[in-house]
Amino acid sequence: MYPLVRVIVVKFQRFLIISLLPGLLFAFARTVTAQSAEQNLPTPVLTNEINGKIAPLDLGDPRVTRHFYAFEGNPGDLLITMDSKNLNGDMDVFTAITFRPLTKTNIYANSQSQSPEVTKGIYLRKRQILILRVEARTPNDEEGTYRVRFGGSFAPFSGGIPVAENTESESESAAPARGGKRLSSVGATIAEPVGETPPVTAEPKPEENAAEKPAEDTEAAKKAAAVKPKPTRPTARNSRNRTPRPARPKPAKPDTEAAKTSEAKTEEAKTEEAKTEEAKKEAAAGEEKTGAADTAKSETSAKPSTQEVPLPGAHLIIESKDGTRIDRPMSTVRRVVVEGGLIIIVLKTGKVERIPMSEVARMAIEP
Repeated sequence: MYPLVRVIVVKFQRFLIISLLPGLLFAFARTVTAQSAEQNLPTPVLTNEINGKIAPLDLGDPRVTRHFYAFEGNPGDLLITMDSKNLNGDMDVFTAITFRPLTKTNIYANSQSQSPEVTKGIYLRKRQILILRVEARTPNDEEGTYRVRFGGSFAPFSGGIPVAENTESESESAAPARGGKRLSSVGATIAEPVGETPPVTAEPKPEENAAEKPAEDTEAAKKAAAVKPKPTRPTARNSRNRTPRPARPKPAKPDTEAAKTSEAKTEEAKTEEAKTEEAKKEAAAGEEKTGAADTAKSETSAKPSTQEVPLPGAHLIIESKDGTRIDRPMSTVRRVVVEGGLIIIVLKTGKVERIPMSEVARMAIEP
């Protein structure tokens, strides 16, 4: 009797283990498949394993794909194990608030199907929120994958910073797609290959409408033709039916003597008007000439007055051997230099005068 009870208990235990094992594995070993590409909205890590995918980019595109994850770490040693397939890049861990780097792991694609696992350890003195960044690209046109496992003092994300909300399938669909609008390494749009498009079949129009439209057009044309008057040629029959127009009365011819006198008066008036206009023009021209002469006289009278008034202060005086004299106020002179047998005078207006020393009889600065 005792062996039979023992057999029943063992079978019951096996049944419980077999029935509860899938649930336990799902609860403790489920992975995070969401991928957020925004640093300010990382994907929350709720389990101890992350699986990610990186789609290939176009040939010549040097950009990399970035995925951000948020998790927590308790005081102690935090272990991070990573392996990848067909990826080149690195994995970094930062603090969530200050973005202080804690560790870095390089990722290299090799000829093997799977890269070897790399484990990094971080010692934490207090509970912190950490950011994991995966930054990589595929070296060919095949998709790359990576897997990150946490151990030690790892804790799932429980809040504290904003994270991505929809983290199930939207992030996967947000990965760089091979279709749609693509850009090259310099930002130019890459034309997509022409695919077979289904022929566009026009919707057949009802025959009734097609039949009604020509009929309506023909009826409208007939009405227009009936309304439009036809041009008629002048014939004898039509000329008989026409009503005669009333004849205009012819103006009576004026007497020759009265006409001659009126014409002479009009000619005299025209000549007088022309003479008065010419006189007005001549008077205006004379006024303009006198005004111009007055302005010229005023200018000429003003110029000598300005030249005659001597400027106060010291003057630069240079007398040449042929009797010419140069008198420049020092207030208008910026610099006087003797260089290479020449006297160089630089004025404040920017003008430069050069006088040979061989031609100068006297040079002085006098008040």
